[in-house]
Formats: sequence, C-alpha cells, structure tokens
Amino acid sequence: MEAAVQPKRITQATGADRPLSGIRVLTVENFIAAPFASMWLADAGAEVVKIEVPDGGDFARSTSPTKPGIDGLPSSLSFLRANRNKKSVTLDLKHPEGKRVFKSLAAEADVVLENLRPNVMDRLGLGYAELSRINPQLIYAAISGFGHGDIQPSPYGDLPAFDIVGQAMSGLMYRPERSGDRPVYLGFSLADIQCGNLALHGIMLALIHRARSGRGKKVDISMVDASLVLNEISVTMYSATKQVAPPGVHAVTAPFGAYRVADGYIVIAVIGEHIWKRFCDVIGRPELVGDACFDSGTSRREHMNALNAHIDAWLDGKDRDEALGLLRAGGVPCATVNDVADLFDCPHVAARNMLMQLDDPVWGNIHVAGNPIKMSDVPEPESNVPPLLGEHNRDVLRDWLGMSEAQIGALREQHAI
Repeated sequence: MEAAVQPKRITQATGADRPLSGIRVLTVENFIAAPFASMWLADAGAEVVKIEVPDGGDFARSTSPTKPGIDGLPSSLSFLRANRNKKSVTLDLKHPEGKRVFKSLAAEADVVLENLRPNVMDRLGLGYAELSRINPQLIYAAISGFGHGDIQPSPYGDLPAFDIVGQAMSGLMYRPERSGDRPVYLGFSLADIQCGNLALHGIMLALIHRARSGRGKKVDISMVDASLVLNEISVTMYSATKQVAPPGVHAVTAPFGAYRVADGYIVIAVIGEHIWKRFCDVIGRPELVGDACFDSGTSRREHMNALNAHIDAWLDGKDRDEALGLLRAGGVPCATVNDVADLFDCPHVAARNMLMQLDDPVWGNIHVAGNPIKMSDVPEPESNVPPLLGEHNRDVLRDWLGMSEAQIGALREQHAI
C-alpha cells in the first residue's frame, strides 16, 4: 500500500534551488481554484503569503469534514488539499489599517492572486488599478466565474460561481455517459483546478513579459472559459457537423472507452487507422480492417454495437493483466480503470512521486496529490503542512515591511490583523 507514497522529504534542498525562488506572491483566496495556483507557485519556490480574514480565514478551513484544530479553530481536509508550503497572515481588508498594510505588502510583491467575485477588490480600493499605481511591475491575477469586466466583460460577470457552474455552462456535464436524461456532475473539482492551471500559466507568461518590458499585467481567468477549453473537441465537431455527440461517446473515434474483463474494467483507446490495424491484429480479427462498417473512426463510432460485440467476445474470460499484456504488446493504448485505493499501489504513481505525505498535527499522516510538474535538477516540492490562521503575521510584517513588535501589537489592538 505504501509503495506509491512520496517520502515526507525527498531532499533538504533550499528554496534557492527552485525556479521561482525570490518571487513574492500575495493571495486573497478561498476554496480551491486560486489556492491550487498559489500552491504550485509555492512548490516552485515562491514565497506565498495567504491573506485571510481574522475571523475564520479561508472558507475552506471550515468546509467539512473537519476536526478541532490545535488553535481552537476547525481543521479541514479541504484546506489540506491546496495550501501546503504557504504562509498565513490575517488582515481585515475593510479596516483602514488593514488596507494600508495590504497596499504596503503589494508594493513589495511580484504577484497578487485573488478569486473573489469581480469588483470586490475594486470596492475595497485594492484592485488592479490601485495596486498597479503603487507597484507598476505587479502582476495581478484574478479568477472568477465569468471574468472581469475591465478586459472582456461577460453579461454574467457579477454572478457567483462554483465548480459545477463551470462544468454545466461549458457543456462538460453533458458529456459523461449516464442513465436517464439528467446531466452528470463529474464528481470532482475539475473546473476549479483547471482555473488554477491556467492562472499559473498566465502568471508565468506575465512574469516573462515583465522580465522583457519591466511592466506588470492583469491576468483574467474565467471558470466557464477554462472549462470550455476542456470541451474543445465537442466545439469543433459540432461546428463542422451540427451534430451533438451522444453522452459517453467519443466525438470522432472508436473503440475509445471502458470494457469489462473478468476482474474489473480496462480502457481501450484507438485513434488513427494505424492503431486500428494493430488492434485488429491483437484481437485476431485482421479482416475487420477491410470492413466498410469500420473503415474510419466515425464509421466505427456509428456501428458501436457491432464493434463492441467483437471486443466483448475477445475479452471473454480474460482478466486485466492478460488483456492489457496483449494490447500493450501490440502497441494499443490501454490501461486498467483504477479506483482511488488502487493509486496507492500503482507503480507509475510511486515512480513519479504523485502521492505526497503531509504530517498534519490534527489529521496525522495525510496523503495529497503531488506536484505533476517535473523538472531536471529541481528537487521535489517540500511537504510543509498548511499554515495555521495568522501563523506568520509577525514574520511577514517584520521581514517584508520592517515592522517592529510595537507596530504589530498596535495593529492587533486595532483589530486590523
């Protein structure tokens, strides 16, 4: 079971060995989308300071399931998923002193990242226009449901959104196979994490642009846009054919799906006639290559019942290892269909260090998804547990702004931190 688990620390290398060492990131973030982007920035060596409201912090801290934390506040598994290697500073951004401190921090930052509703930061006097005036080199990245109005406004720009909204509006929920007519939520934070991916991408583009021009940029990520990109094949095929592919069926080819074997399911993926020929050879039916019903990906898709009958006959009595062994030997893309428990025994997951262990004081040894970006001569990310609320108030205010203990104490007395 432990074969796939990444050791707590692969290396003792410092942040200086990482590509974003020296980059300072200030976040105003909740839940999943922006926290995933900033977590990957932190994994790459950036100093990520998470600005949280003093009364409870990031909403993910109190999202179930929770346990009582060592600081008396809820400790949530959701918060563990996306906040390793960060620092936490509490600031009341509605308080005049809280705003002043935030602006001072932004003046020292390379990146500000937020996923509040559009215009919230502007109403606080802390949006891109104000912060870029203070720090013209600042990169300001914003994630929202429908995007910000100052770049390409959406008619839905002011509406709130969660992951399921992005999946629904982008057409993704129509795609999975289902029983009945009810569309299916994919069951995980696909739209949120895709937003995090694209925010990370946009921030890196802006950093490169700044290195060349000396100027900052605003990066605007819409959850619906980010999700639509994942549904791009449906867009292109519908544009060409004006036909909507049935749920659960690949838009352009077959076989491309899950098939039952004696001990579970495998997937078979045939794209291109060269792989179709290999597949026919593997299953002992080379004559199917010349069958007019199967002479292209779309024709095979149109005759799925007949095609599946041939495949099911070949798989009859075979277990996963036998079927996958024959398909792989023949050069046909295939895999077992894992459940989450299988990931802890998967040789690939172990080899790529894709399960990271966090030694959390409340939850114990908890495994989270590792970092999928692997680079030569760069150590695996550290596995520092997510911060307690306000854990780094003193350190950050001292190191970034040179504040004294008396100044920090005054902010505390004013309830600004």
